[in-house]
Amino acid sequence: MKGANLVGKLILTNGDNAVGLLEEAGVNADIVPWADTLHTGPVPIANTEDALLEIRAAHLADGKIHTIESVLSDLRTRNRFLDLHQSYESIELWFEHDLYDQLQLVQILDMLHSRNREENIVLVQAPSYLGMQTADTIMRFQELAILVRPEMTARAVSIWNAFRQSTPVSLSEEIRNKTTGFPFLRQALVRLMQELPGSDGLSRTERQILYSLDRKVNSPGLLFARDMNMEQAAFLGDWDFFSILSNLATCAAPLIEGLSEPFEPALLQDDDRRKAFISCYVTLTPTGRAVLQGREDHARINEINRWIGGCHLREGSIWRWNDEDQSLISPD
Repeated sequence: MKGANLVGKLILTNGDNAVGLLEEAGVNADIVPWADTLHTGPVPIANTEDALLEIRAAHLADGKIHTIESVLSDLRTRNRFLDLHQSYESIELWFEHDLYDQLQLVQILDMLHSRNREENIVLVQAPSYLGMQTADTIMRFQELAILVRPEMTARAVSIWNAFRQSTPVSLSEEIRNKTTGFPFLRQALVRLMQELPGSDGLSRTERQILYSLDRKVNSPGLLFARDMNMEQAAFLGDWDFFSILSNLATCAAPLIEGLSEPFEPALLQDDDRRKAFISCYVTLTPTGRAVLQGREDHARINEINRWIGGCHLREGSIWRWNDEDQSLISPD
């Protein structure tokens, strides 16, 4: 990330890889990564922006590789570029088609709106992954650039507010509204709702894991690759995926068994632990097979405790998603 030059152009994009490629391509701008997995952990309505940053830092930190203090410092530094928005003639938002990026995009547009920045905001939405480009190919997406119109900002603000509500009702309603100017946003929101438990108590990601295990994909490394291939627009990083996988093994009634150890990000920094984890032989338990076959309900036999935006899924508040008709099922 270059220091703010207080003139010219500000580019916000999805991560360090995209930043490096844009810099290598010779783009003259301050280029800032917007790194936050908003699809995981709490993203509630908070009293202030900084209060939300503290909530996110507590979720993103693992206490070993990243401390709460270091994450919070990075998030505050990122936000300060928006505070300086009047110093930039134009602001470009470079984001991809997947859920990870689309949530970041609506958050940024909401934050710019709260700072009364409406003019000279340009949106570059790539139909493929920015980090997988080269310095020679990434600039082709510049041809897709559009000027953000007021009605687009209004839609982003509405969706960001719905995402942070304590129930997913408003967000499910937003899915039925037009998202003109955002060709990938509706599908990303549907994919987010699919992370709510289904009738079997499984999120789509959990279901894909059990499905793949049933078809003899038995190592965490291959399961991760298989899961990415099952997505129209892959959005999970390895940390998030391995955490979901590990939770299926450490819950009260385990659905899988055979992990070398419960996942923690630090194990990826140790060659021996990493190799043992990604290559171990994982199988379904009898309970996992019963859940996969619809004879058991994961959300009833195991405690669910996770967040979708501002909605805390826990006992007594288990919202479910019916993917066939794309509708919510309220808690019992």
